[in-house]
Amino acid sequence: DESSTKFCVLKITNGYSTEHAELMCRTTNHLAKAGYKDACFPIRKKMDKDKQSQQEQNKQQALEFVSTKEQMGEPAFLLTFVEGKQADQVMREKPHLATTVMKGIGGGLARMHDAASGTNEAEAKKFGLRWYETDGGCCDVQDQINGNILKKILDAKDSKWKATFLDFGGRTYQRELEALRNEMKLAQDGKIEHGILHGDPFADNVLVNAGTGKLSAFIDIEDFCVGPLLFDLACCAIGCCFTEEQKEKDVCSGADERPLQVLDMSLLNALLDGYGADRNLPKIEKEHFVAFMRLALLCNCSWRFVKFNGSDAPVDAPEEAKQSYLELQERIIHLHDPKVIQHINKLLDDDDNAL
Repeated sequence: DESSTKFCVLKITNGYSTEHAELMCRTTNHLAKAGYKDACFPIRKKMDKDKQSQQEQNKQQALEFVSTKEQMGEPAFLLTFVEGKQADQVMREKPHLATTVMKGIGGGLARMHDAASGTNEAEAKKFGLRWYETDGGCCDVQDQINGNILKKILDAKDSKWKATFLDFGGRTYQRELEALRNEMKLAQDGKIEHGILHGDPFADNVLVNAGTGKLSAFIDIEDFCVGPLLFDLACCAIGCCFTEEQKEKDVCSGADERPLQVLDMSLLNALLDGYGADRNLPKIEKEHFVAFMRLALLCNCSWRFVKFNGSDAPVDAPEEAKQSYLELQERIIHLHDPKVIQHINKLLDDDDNAL
């Protein structure tokens, strides 16, 4: 009804309730009202009041964006169309544009965070927005805190994969979970700033100009919510700034080992530069940035494990999908390396000096 664009996108949110789909739409729409432009936004439904009963009208008013008229009754809505190519694909095909892409993503994320910064739980409820602790989003970090994800992990069918998930590379899931809970207390106590997050700002959820690498839009609004801003920046860093380095072939076994997961400091620097140009990262967020990178990885790692190895995992899930959590575990291990931590903190300090 509100869109003047020629094209739009139909989004069917399989696995989400109607209420959660409406919350993600309202949260994203709140950004648009605040003046943010770099996203695909939900389009409010057009209502034909002459053909509706009062009961139907009341129901539709509760659902400004979401329809349940699709097959199987799955919630669906329309989004504005933005032309572009997925950022991860552009960075693979045109590596010379990678830092340009990451700088643009950083700037877009900072403007998103700044648009509704300071939003608290009461304000989120007042405006009908999705709050991360009660309504999901933020890669289900609250389910980690509550122990719900651990229950799903322990219910996994394959004991071999479960064992590798719970104990890896000298780390344990339980230790990482305890660290996550400690770090998230900063958010619960109001010590780090809240606002609207994308929630899953990996490069495949960003569109850019294929020729220039310039940011076009953030897409995939399924994790949009109000939550701690640092989580979003950390999640973007762990999802966009790692590269693979091939290990040497094991001479004894003859097997090819999994590639090493290595943080590309030039990509991270570009992300932080772009972000810092539009939002100054507070001192407390810089001090806890690496820890939030690790906890964001734990959330994403757990999601992959449960999705493809949990009790409800598809029986025909390919082996590659079942093992996809392993590379994220390796990134957690990498982020415990003192030299890596020192390098990241130097980038953050250099950002201070540039200001």
